[in-house]
Amino acid sequence: MVKSPAESGRSPMLDDPGVTLPRVLGPVDAICLIVGSVIGSGIFLVPAKVASEIHSIGGIVMVWVIGGLLSAAGALTLAELGAMLPHAGGQYVYLREAYGRRAAFLFGWTEFLVVRAGSMATLAAAFGRFCEEIIPAPWSSRAAAGGNGELLWQMAIAVTAIATLSLLNVLGTRLGSGVQVVGTILKVGMLLVMIFLPFGLGLADPSRLTPAWSSDLTMAGVMTALVSVLWAYDGWVNLTPLAEEVREPEKNIPRALILGMLLLILLYVSMTIVYHMVLPMEEIAGLADPIRAGGRGVAAVFWERLIGPAGITLISLVVMASTFISLNGNALTGPRAYFAMARDGLFPDRLRRLHSRFQTPANAILAQGIWAILLSVAAGLLVLAQARGYLGGTKAKPMYDILYTFVIFGGTIFYTLAISSVFILRRTMPDLPRAYRTWAYPATPAIYVLVSGFLLINILIQSPVESLACLVVVVLGLPAYLHFQRRSDARRRTT
Repeated sequence: MVKSPAESGRSPMLDDPGVTLPRVLGPVDAICLIVGSVIGSGIFLVPAKVASEIHSIGGIVMVWVIGGLLSAAGALTLAELGAMLPHAGGQYVYLREAYGRRAAFLFGWTEFLVVRAGSMATLAAAFGRFCEEIIPAPWSSRAAAGGNGELLWQMAIAVTAIATLSLLNVLGTRLGSGVQVVGTILKVGMLLVMIFLPFGLGLADPSRLTPAWSSDLTMAGVMTALVSVLWAYDGWVNLTPLAEEVREPEKNIPRALILGMLLLILLYVSMTIVYHMVLPMEEIAGLADPIRAGGRGVAAVFWERLIGPAGITLISLVVMASTFISLNGNALTGPRAYFAMARDGLFPDRLRRLHSRFQTPANAILAQGIWAILLSVAAGLLVLAQARGYLGGTKAKPMYDILYTFVIFGGTIFYTLAISSVFILRRTMPDLPRAYRTWAYPATPAIYVLVSGFLLINILIQSPVESLACLVVVVLGLPAYLHFQRRSDARRRTT
Protein backbone atom coordinates (compact mmCIF):
# COMPACT_ATOMS: atom_id res chain seq x y z
CA MET A 1 0.00 0.00 0.00
CA VAL A 2 1.31 3.48 -0.90
CA LYS A 3 1.53 5.75 2.12
CA SER A 4 0.48 9.38 2.11
CA PRO A 5 3.25 11.99 2.48
CA ALA A 6 2.31 12.60 6.11
CA GLU A 7 2.36 8.87 6.90
CA SER A 8 5.71 8.31 5.25
CA GLY A 9 7.25 11.38 6.90
CA ARG A 10 8.19 12.86 3.50
CA SER A 11 6.92 15.78 1.51
CA PRO A 12 5.71 14.93 -1.99
CA MET A 13 8.12 17.58 -3.30
CA LEU A 14 11.18 16.56 -1.29
CA ASP A 15 14.26 16.29 -3.51
CA ASP A 16 16.41 14.39 -1.02
CA PRO A 17 14.24 12.38 1.42
CA GLY A 18 17.33 10.62 2.79
CA VAL A 19 18.46 13.75 4.67
CA THR A 20 16.14 13.94 7.67
CA LEU A 21 16.44 15.33 11.18
CA PRO A 22 16.10 13.06 14.24
CA ARG A 23 12.96 13.34 16.42
CA VAL A 24 14.41 14.38 19.77
CA LEU A 25 11.93 16.96 21.13
CA GLY A 26 9.12 16.07 23.54
CA PRO A 27 5.96 17.95 24.65
CA VAL A 28 7.72 20.08 27.28
CA ASP A 29 10.32 21.15 24.73
CA ALA A 30 7.52 22.06 22.32
CA ILE A 31 5.67 24.30 24.79
CA CYS A 32 8.87 25.98 25.96
CA LEU A 33 9.90 26.69 22.39
CA ILE A 34 6.73 28.75 21.96
CA VAL A 35 6.53 30.46 25.35
CA GLY A 36 10.27 31.01 25.66
CA SER A 37 10.55 32.41 22.14
CA VAL A 38 7.65 34.83 22.60
CA ILE A 39 8.59 36.23 26.01
CA GLY A 40 11.58 38.32 25.02
CA SER A 41 12.00 42.04 25.58
CA GLY A 42 8.55 43.07 24.33
CA ILE A 43 6.55 42.82 27.55
CA PHE A 44 9.23 44.87 29.34
CA LEU A 45 9.32 47.70 26.77
CA VAL A 46 6.18 47.67 24.59
CA PRO A 47 3.60 48.72 27.27
CA ALA A 48 5.04 52.25 27.18
CA LYS A 49 4.55 52.46 23.41
CA VAL A 50 0.96 51.22 23.76
CA ALA A 51 0.17 53.76 26.50
CA SER A 52 1.58 56.58 24.37
CA GLU A 53 -0.91 55.71 21.60
CA ILE A 54 -3.95 54.74 23.70
CA HIS A 55 -4.80 56.76 26.78
CA SER A 56 -7.29 54.52 28.57
CA ILE A 57 -6.83 51.26 30.43
CA GLY A 58 -9.80 49.73 28.63
CA GLY A 59 -8.28 50.49 25.24
CA ILE A 60 -4.86 49.26 26.34
CA VAL A 61 -6.19 45.93 27.59
CA MET A 62 -8.30 45.64 24.44
CA VAL A 63 -5.22 45.95 22.21
CA TRP A 64 -3.29 43.34 24.20
CA VAL A 65 -6.25 40.95 24.03
CA ILE A 66 -6.74 41.57 20.29
CA GLY A 67 -3.05 40.98 19.65
CA GLY A 68 -3.15 37.79 21.68
CA LEU A 69 -6.31 36.47 20.05
CA LEU A 70 -4.99 37.32 16.59
CA SER A 71 -1.78 35.44 17.32
CA ALA A 72 -3.83 32.58 18.81
CA ALA A 73 -5.96 32.44 15.63
CA GLY A 74 -2.75 32.01 13.65
CA ALA A 75 -1.46 29.41 16.10
CA LEU A 76 -4.71 27.40 15.97
CA THR A 77 -4.41 27.27 12.19
CA LEU A 78 -0.73 26.36 12.24
CA ALA A 79 -1.61 23.53 14.62
CA GLU A 80 -3.56 21.81 11.84
CA LEU A 81 -0.84 22.41 9.26
CA GLY A 82 2.00 21.33 11.54
CA ALA A 83 0.29 18.10 12.55
CA MET A 84 -0.64 17.33 8.93
CA LEU A 85 2.79 18.12 7.40
CA PRO A 86 5.35 17.49 10.17
CA HIS A 87 8.44 18.42 8.16
CA ALA A 88 11.36 20.78 8.73
CA GLY A 89 10.66 24.32 7.55
CA GLY A 90 7.19 25.13 8.89
CA GLN A 91 5.70 27.93 6.83
CA TYR A 92 8.04 27.13 3.95
CA VAL A 93 6.43 23.69 3.64
CA TYR A 94 2.85 25.00 3.80
CA LEU A 95 3.50 27.72 1.22
CA ARG A 96 5.22 25.23 -1.06
CA GLU A 97 2.34 22.77 -0.98
CA ALA A 98 -0.34 25.48 -1.30
CA TYR A 99 1.20 28.06 -3.64
CA GLY A 100 4.19 26.35 -5.22
CA ARG A 101 7.95 26.56 -4.99
CA ARG A 102 8.27 30.23 -5.98
CA ALA A 103 6.13 31.53 -3.11
CA ALA A 104 7.85 29.19 -0.67
CA PHE A 105 11.26 30.37 -1.83
CA LEU A 106 10.31 34.03 -1.40
CA PHE A 107 9.29 33.25 2.16
CA GLY A 108 12.61 31.55 2.91
CA TRP A 109 14.53 34.31 1.15
CA THR A 110 12.77 37.02 3.19
CA GLU A 111 12.97 34.93 6.36
CA PHE A 112 16.72 34.66 5.99
CA LEU A 113 17.46 38.23 4.91
CA VAL A 114 14.88 40.16 6.95
CA VAL A 115 12.50 38.39 9.30
CA ARG A 116 14.47 35.79 11.23
CA ALA A 117 17.90 37.39 11.15
CA GLY A 118 16.28 40.79 11.77
CA SER A 119 14.43 39.39 14.77
CA MET A 120 17.70 38.01 16.12
CA ALA A 121 19.42 41.35 15.59
CA THR A 122 16.55 43.16 17.35
CA LEU A 123 16.65 40.82 20.35
CA ALA A 124 20.43 41.03 20.48
CA ALA A 125 20.19 44.84 20.43
CA ALA A 126 17.83 44.74 23.43
CA PHE A 127 20.18 42.26 25.15
CA GLY A 128 23.11 44.59 24.59
CA ARG A 129 21.14 47.60 25.81
CA PHE A 130 20.33 45.99 29.16
CA CYS A 131 23.65 44.21 29.52
CA GLU A 132 25.37 47.60 29.31
CA GLU A 133 23.45 48.58 32.46
CA ILE A 134 25.13 45.72 34.33
CA ILE A 135 28.51 45.64 32.59
CA PRO A 136 29.34 49.21 31.54
CA ALA A 137 31.63 49.82 28.63
CA PRO A 138 35.33 50.08 29.52
CA TRP A 139 36.41 53.69 30.04
CA SER A 140 38.43 53.64 26.85
CA SER A 141 35.35 52.50 24.94
CA ARG A 142 33.20 55.21 26.49
CA ALA A 143 35.61 57.80 25.15
CA ALA A 144 35.68 56.18 21.72
CA ALA A 145 33.73 57.34 18.70
CA GLY A 146 33.31 60.85 19.99
CA GLY A 147 31.61 59.88 23.23
CA ASN A 148 29.38 57.17 21.77
CA GLY A 149 31.33 54.27 23.26
CA GLU A 150 28.18 52.87 24.87
CA LEU A 151 26.69 52.24 21.43
CA LEU A 152 29.80 50.39 20.30
CA TRP A 153 29.81 48.36 23.51
CA GLN A 154 26.15 47.39 23.08
CA MET A 155 26.86 46.37 19.49
CA ALA A 156 29.81 44.21 20.61
CA ILE A 157 27.62 42.49 23.22
CA ALA A 158 24.88 41.85 20.64
CA VAL A 159 27.36 40.28 18.22
CA THR A 160 28.83 38.08 20.96
CA ALA A 161 25.37 36.83 22.01
CA ILE A 162 24.40 35.85 18.46
CA ALA A 163 27.70 34.07 17.87
CA THR A 164 27.52 32.19 21.18
CA LEU A 165 24.00 30.87 20.65
CA SER A 166 24.64 29.94 17.04
CA LEU A 167 27.58 27.78 18.09
CA LEU A 168 25.60 26.28 20.98
CA ASN A 169 22.83 25.15 18.62
CA VAL A 170 25.34 23.59 16.27
CA LEU A 171 26.38 21.35 19.18
CA GLY A 172 22.96 19.69 19.40
CA THR A 173 19.23 20.21 19.14
CA ARG A 174 18.74 18.72 22.58
CA LEU A 175 21.28 21.15 24.01
CA GLY A 176 19.61 24.17 22.44
CA SER A 177 16.19 22.94 23.53
CA GLY A 178 17.44 22.29 27.06
CA VAL A 179 18.59 25.90 27.33
CA GLN A 180 15.16 26.95 26.09
CA VAL A 181 13.31 24.86 28.70
CA VAL A 182 15.35 26.10 31.66
CA GLY A 183 15.18 29.70 30.46
CA THR A 184 11.43 29.55 29.88
CA ILE A 185 10.75 28.24 33.39
CA LEU A 186 12.83 31.09 34.83
CA LYS A 187 11.11 33.72 32.65
CA VAL A 188 7.59 32.59 33.51
CA GLY A 189 8.56 32.46 37.18
CA MET A 190 9.88 36.02 37.08
CA LEU A 191 6.72 37.32 35.38
CA LEU A 192 4.63 35.69 38.09
CA VAL A 193 6.77 37.43 40.72
CA MET A 194 6.22 40.75 38.95
CA ILE A 195 2.47 40.16 38.84
CA PHE A 196 2.00 39.23 42.51
CA LEU A 197 4.78 41.15 44.33
CA PRO A 198 3.10 44.60 44.07
CA PHE A 199 0.06 43.23 45.90
CA GLY A 200 2.26 41.79 48.64
CA LEU A 201 4.04 45.14 49.04
CA GLY A 202 0.77 47.08 49.02
CA LEU A 203 1.82 49.11 45.96
CA ALA A 204 -0.84 47.89 43.53
CA ASP A 205 -3.47 50.65 43.47
CA PRO A 206 -6.64 49.89 41.42
CA SER A 207 -7.50 53.60 41.39
CA ARG A 208 -4.69 54.13 38.87
CA LEU A 209 -6.63 52.11 36.29
CA THR A 210 -8.15 55.27 34.87
CA PRO A 211 -9.60 56.43 32.64
CA ALA A 212 -11.52 53.34 31.67
CA TRP A 213 -12.08 54.75 28.17
CA SER A 214 -11.09 57.98 26.46
CA SER A 215 -12.70 59.93 23.64
CA ASP A 216 -9.45 60.30 21.69
CA LEU A 217 -9.23 56.58 20.83
CA THR A 218 -8.58 56.34 17.07
CA MET A 219 -8.16 53.49 14.61
CA ALA A 220 -4.72 54.84 13.67
CA GLY A 221 -3.64 54.74 17.31
CA VAL A 222 -5.01 51.24 17.80
CA MET A 223 -3.25 49.91 14.71
CA THR A 224 0.05 51.56 15.64
CA ALA A 225 -0.17 50.09 19.14
CA LEU A 226 -1.14 46.72 17.68
CA VAL A 227 2.09 46.59 15.66
CA SER A 228 4.05 46.89 18.90
CA VAL A 229 1.85 44.32 20.66
CA LEU A 230 2.28 41.83 17.83
CA TRP A 231 6.03 42.23 18.17
CA ALA A 232 5.67 41.29 21.85
CA TYR A 233 3.69 38.18 20.79
CA ASP A 234 6.00 37.36 17.88
CA GLY A 235 7.53 33.89 18.10
CA TRP A 236 4.38 31.75 18.17
CA VAL A 237 5.41 30.35 14.78
CA ASN A 238 8.70 29.00 16.15
CA LEU A 239 7.57 25.43 16.79
CA THR A 240 6.39 24.31 13.36
CA PRO A 241 9.79 24.71 11.63
CA LEU A 242 11.01 22.05 14.08
CA ALA A 243 8.07 19.68 13.39
CA GLU A 244 10.38 17.08 11.86
CA GLU A 245 12.21 16.84 15.20
CA VAL A 246 9.13 16.69 17.47
CA ARG A 247 8.04 13.28 18.73
CA GLU A 248 4.39 12.44 18.01
CA PRO A 249 3.90 15.74 16.14
CA GLU A 250 0.24 15.06 15.44
CA LYS A 251 -0.40 15.36 19.22
CA ASN A 252 2.40 17.52 20.60
CA ILE A 253 2.30 20.36 18.05
CA PRO A 254 -1.41 21.27 18.48
CA ARG A 255 -1.24 20.92 22.28
CA ALA A 256 1.86 23.07 22.57
CA LEU A 257 0.48 25.82 20.32
CA ILE A 258 -2.88 25.99 22.11
CA LEU A 259 -1.56 25.79 25.68
CA GLY A 260 1.35 28.10 24.93
CA MET A 261 -0.84 30.87 23.51
CA LEU A 262 -3.34 30.65 26.38
CA LEU A 263 -0.53 31.03 28.90
CA LEU A 264 1.01 33.96 27.01
CA ILE A 265 -2.24 35.92 26.75
CA LEU A 266 -2.92 35.43 30.45
CA LEU A 267 0.60 36.52 31.44
CA TYR A 268 0.72 39.54 29.14
CA VAL A 269 -2.69 40.95 30.03
CA SER A 270 -2.04 40.43 33.76
CA MET A 271 1.38 42.05 33.53
CA THR A 272 -0.02 45.04 31.66
CA ILE A 273 -2.73 45.63 34.27
CA VAL A 274 -0.20 45.39 37.10
CA TYR A 275 2.11 47.91 35.41
CA HIS A 276 -0.76 50.39 35.37
CA MET A 277 -1.69 49.64 38.98
CA VAL A 278 1.82 50.62 40.08
CA LEU A 279 2.67 53.46 37.68
CA PRO A 280 0.44 56.34 36.54
CA MET A 281 -0.72 56.27 32.92
CA GLU A 282 1.15 59.48 32.02
CA GLU A 283 4.41 58.17 33.43
CA ILE A 284 4.21 54.94 31.45
CA ALA A 285 3.37 56.81 28.23
CA GLY A 286 6.36 59.11 28.79
CA LEU A 287 8.70 56.13 28.76
CA ALA A 288 7.91 55.45 25.10
CA ASP A 289 10.62 57.93 24.07
CA PRO A 290 13.92 56.24 25.03
CA ILE A 291 15.86 59.50 24.71
CA ARG A 292 13.58 61.44 27.05
CA ALA A 293 13.32 58.44 29.40
CA GLY A 294 17.09 58.17 29.66
CA GLY A 295 17.07 54.70 28.09
CA ARG A 296 14.86 53.22 30.82
CA GLY A 297 11.95 50.99 29.93
CA VAL A 298 8.64 50.64 31.76
CA ALA A 299 9.80 47.49 33.57
CA ALA A 300 12.88 49.30 34.92
CA VAL A 301 10.79 52.11 36.41
CA PHE A 302 8.31 49.51 37.71
CA TRP A 303 11.01 47.63 39.63
CA GLU A 304 12.57 50.85 40.86
CA ARG A 305 9.20 51.85 42.30
CA LEU A 306 8.90 48.46 44.03
CA ILE A 307 12.34 47.99 45.59
CA GLY A 308 14.32 51.17 44.91
CA PRO A 309 17.52 51.64 42.86
CA ALA A 310 18.35 47.94 43.08
CA GLY A 311 15.33 47.36 40.84
CA ILE A 312 17.21 48.82 37.85
CA THR A 313 19.91 46.21 38.21
CA LEU A 314 17.38 43.42 38.78
CA ILE A 315 15.26 44.19 35.71
CA SER A 316 18.37 44.55 33.58
CA LEU A 317 19.29 40.99 34.58
CA VAL A 318 15.75 39.78 33.93
CA VAL A 319 15.53 41.32 30.46
CA MET A 320 19.03 40.13 29.60
CA ALA A 321 18.07 36.56 30.46
CA SER A 322 14.71 36.87 28.72
CA THR A 323 16.08 38.22 25.45
CA PHE A 324 18.92 35.69 25.53
CA ILE A 325 16.46 32.80 25.66
CA SER A 326 14.28 34.31 22.92
CA LEU A 327 17.41 34.76 20.84
CA ASN A 328 18.19 31.10 21.42
CA GLY A 329 14.73 30.14 20.16
CA ASN A 330 15.38 31.97 16.91
CA ALA A 331 18.84 30.45 16.54
CA LEU A 332 17.28 27.01 17.02
CA THR A 333 14.21 27.46 14.79
CA GLY A 334 15.10 29.63 11.81
CA PRO A 335 17.75 27.42 10.15
CA ARG A 336 15.24 24.60 9.60
CA ALA A 337 13.61 26.62 6.79
CA TYR A 338 16.92 27.11 4.99
CA PHE A 339 17.74 23.44 5.51
CA ALA A 340 14.39 22.48 3.95
CA MET A 341 14.95 24.85 1.04
CA ALA A 342 18.39 23.41 0.36
CA ARG A 343 16.93 19.91 0.59
CA ASP A 344 14.49 20.95 -2.15
CA GLY A 345 17.34 22.35 -4.24
CA LEU A 346 16.29 25.99 -3.71
CA PHE A 347 19.19 27.16 -1.54
CA PRO A 348 22.93 26.39 -1.53
CA ASP A 349 23.55 22.63 -1.20
CA ARG A 350 25.79 23.08 1.82
CA LEU A 351 22.86 24.24 3.93
CA ARG A 352 21.20 20.80 3.77
CA ARG A 353 24.20 19.01 5.23
CA LEU A 354 23.96 17.69 8.77
CA HIS A 355 26.88 17.75 11.18
CA SER A 356 28.31 14.23 11.21
CA ARG A 357 28.48 14.11 15.01
CA PHE A 358 25.71 16.37 16.30
CA GLN A 359 23.12 15.72 13.53
CA THR A 360 22.22 19.41 13.34
CA PRO A 361 21.93 21.59 10.20
CA ALA A 362 25.18 23.25 11.24
CA ASN A 363 25.83 25.19 8.03
CA ALA A 364 22.31 26.65 8.03
CA ILE A 365 22.68 27.68 11.68
CA LEU A 366 26.03 29.36 11.07
CA ALA A 367 24.81 31.13 7.91
CA GLN A 368 21.88 32.63 9.82
CA GLY A 369 24.11 33.67 12.70
CA ILE A 370 26.62 35.40 10.42
CA TRP A 371 23.91 37.34 8.60
CA ALA A 372 22.25 38.36 11.89
CA ILE A 373 25.63 39.65 13.10
CA LEU A 374 26.03 41.71 9.92
CA LEU A 375 22.54 43.20 10.45
CA SER A 376 23.41 44.05 14.05
CA VAL A 377 26.60 45.79 12.98
CA ALA A 378 24.81 47.70 10.21
CA ALA A 379 22.04 48.85 12.56
CA GLY A 380 24.61 49.85 15.18
CA LEU A 381 26.60 51.90 12.68
CA LEU A 382 23.39 53.60 11.55
CA VAL A 383 22.58 54.59 15.14
CA LEU A 384 26.13 55.86 15.58
CA ALA A 385 25.91 57.90 12.38
CA GLN A 386 22.63 59.42 13.58
CA ALA A 387 24.08 60.22 16.99
CA ARG A 388 27.10 61.99 15.45
CA GLY A 389 24.98 64.00 13.04
CA TYR A 390 26.21 62.39 9.82
CA LEU A 391 22.61 62.00 8.65
CA GLY A 392 21.69 65.66 9.06
CA GLY A 393 18.82 66.31 11.42
CA THR A 394 17.69 62.69 11.56
CA LYS A 395 16.61 61.80 15.07
CA ALA A 396 18.65 59.00 16.59
CA LYS A 397 16.78 55.76 17.26
CA PRO A 398 17.88 52.69 19.19
CA MET A 399 18.66 49.56 17.15
CA TYR A 400 15.56 47.94 18.67
CA ASP A 401 13.23 50.52 17.09
CA ILE A 402 14.99 50.49 13.72
CA LEU A 403 14.64 46.74 13.26
CA TYR A 404 11.35 45.62 14.77
CA THR A 405 8.98 47.36 12.31
CA PHE A 406 11.02 45.83 9.48
CA VAL A 407 10.59 42.39 11.05
CA ILE A 408 6.86 42.71 11.76
CA PHE A 409 6.01 43.89 8.22
CA GLY A 410 7.94 41.11 6.49
CA GLY A 411 6.79 38.46 8.93
CA THR A 412 3.13 39.43 8.71
CA ILE A 413 3.13 39.13 4.90
CA PHE A 414 4.22 35.52 4.97
CA TYR A 415 2.43 34.57 8.20
CA THR A 416 -0.78 35.67 6.45
CA LEU A 417 -0.02 33.62 3.34
CA ALA A 418 0.88 30.58 5.45
CA ILE A 419 -2.33 30.82 7.47
CA SER A 420 -4.42 31.24 4.31
CA SER A 421 -2.84 28.06 2.88
CA VAL A 422 -5.17 26.04 5.12
CA PHE A 423 -8.06 26.95 2.79
CA ILE A 424 -6.16 25.65 -0.24
CA LEU A 425 -4.81 22.49 1.40
CA ARG A 426 -8.26 21.52 2.69
CA ARG A 427 -9.29 21.44 -0.96
CA THR A 428 -6.16 20.05 -2.66
CA MET A 429 -5.13 17.52 0.02
CA PRO A 430 -8.44 16.38 1.50
CA ASP A 431 -7.23 12.83 2.17
CA LEU A 432 -4.19 13.67 4.29
CA PRO A 433 -4.71 12.61 7.93
CA ARG A 434 -5.59 15.60 10.13
CA ALA A 435 -5.14 14.71 13.79
CA TYR A 436 -6.24 18.23 14.65
CA ARG A 437 -8.58 20.49 12.68
CA THR A 438 -8.57 24.25 13.17
CA TRP A 439 -11.10 25.29 15.79
CA ALA A 440 -14.02 27.34 14.37
CA TYR A 441 -12.83 26.88 10.80
CA PRO A 442 -13.14 28.84 8.51
CA ALA A 443 -13.75 31.83 10.81
CA THR A 444 -10.46 31.48 12.73
CA PRO A 445 -8.05 31.71 9.77
CA ALA A 446 -10.32 34.20 7.99
CA ILE A 447 -10.20 36.62 10.93
CA TYR A 448 -6.42 36.35 11.05
CA VAL A 449 -6.09 37.06 7.33
CA LEU A 450 -8.48 40.04 7.37
CA VAL A 451 -6.94 41.74 10.41
CA SER A 452 -3.43 41.13 9.10
CA GLY A 453 -4.41 42.78 5.81
CA PHE A 454 -5.52 45.95 7.63
CA LEU A 455 -2.36 45.82 9.74
CA LEU A 456 -0.09 45.62 6.68
CA ILE A 457 -1.79 48.65 5.12
CA ASN A 458 -1.36 50.60 8.36
CA ILE A 459 2.33 49.69 8.66
CA LEU A 460 2.88 50.72 5.05
CA ILE A 461 1.30 54.11 5.76
CA GLN A 462 2.98 54.70 9.13
CA SER A 463 6.44 53.32 8.27
CA PRO A 464 6.77 53.55 4.48
CA VAL A 465 10.58 53.44 4.38
CA GLU A 466 10.93 50.19 6.34
CA SER A 467 7.93 48.63 4.58
CA LEU A 468 9.11 49.46 1.06
CA ALA A 469 12.63 48.32 1.88
CA CYS A 470 11.20 44.98 2.97
CA LEU A 471 9.16 44.71 -0.25
CA VAL A 472 12.31 45.40 -2.27
CA VAL A 473 13.98 42.45 -0.53
CA VAL A 474 11.03 40.21 -1.48
CA VAL A 475 11.12 41.31 -5.14
CA LEU A 476 14.88 40.74 -5.33
CA GLY A 477 14.14 37.13 -4.43
CA LEU A 478 12.57 36.52 -7.87
CA PRO A 479 15.83 36.41 -9.87
CA ALA A 480 17.41 34.44 -7.04
CA TYR A 481 14.58 31.90 -7.30
CA LEU A 482 15.12 31.52 -11.05
CA HIS A 483 18.81 30.83 -10.44
CA PHE A 484 18.19 28.11 -7.86
CA GLN A 485 15.29 26.64 -9.84
CA ARG A 486 17.53 26.22 -12.88
CA ARG A 487 20.14 24.50 -10.73
CA SER A 488 17.50 22.23 -9.23
CA ASP A 489 16.14 21.29 -12.67
CA ALA A 490 19.65 20.55 -13.92
CA ARG A 491 20.29 18.28 -10.95
CA ARG A 492 17.05 16.40 -11.55
CA ARG A 493 17.95 15.85 -15.20
CA THR A 494 21.42 14.62 -14.21
CA THR A 495 20.11 12.13 -11.66
